[in-house]
Amino acid sequence: MKKLILIVTLLVIVGGGAYVVLNGATPFFRSDIHIVKQQTERFFECVKFKEFDEASNYHNEVDREAANIPKMIEDLFKVPPEYLDIQDIYVLFADIDSGGQLAKSKTRCVVHLLNSDEIRKPEVILYWKKEGDQWFLKLRSSLERNVL
Repeated sequence: MKKLILIVTLLVIVGGGAYVVLNGATPFFRSDIHIVKQQTERFFECVKFKEFDEASNYHNEVDREAANIPKMIEDLFKVPPEYLDIQDIYVLFADIDSGGQLAKSKTRCVVHLLNSDEIRKPEVILYWKKEGDQWFLKLRSSLERNVL
């Protein structure tokens, strides 16, 4: 019985360790996938709390100047931002291309539409590009016409 408990405990530890390492969430090393997931969640938190200026910081300098985040959010969710109450944000996955320069992340949001008391659960794909050592949101491909 003691051997069985020891084996199960070791399997849980090894499995948990492998999961943490594969998702890049170790204290000593953060993989690009972990960074993209974290930035995706933070971007939607900025939108959730109507911090559109901070949300624009996830775009490169050229896109940041052209960004009208409130208008793009309205086009994306088909409702004015003031009627949009993002309640939950779930980053479903992130994927990086073989060259390590392009990424995409898929997110499901639970959204309460204040003007109709309707709950929606749209899925949104954000596209990212690595410039130097930083990941930036690709403005046009991410915030236009990609709600599933």
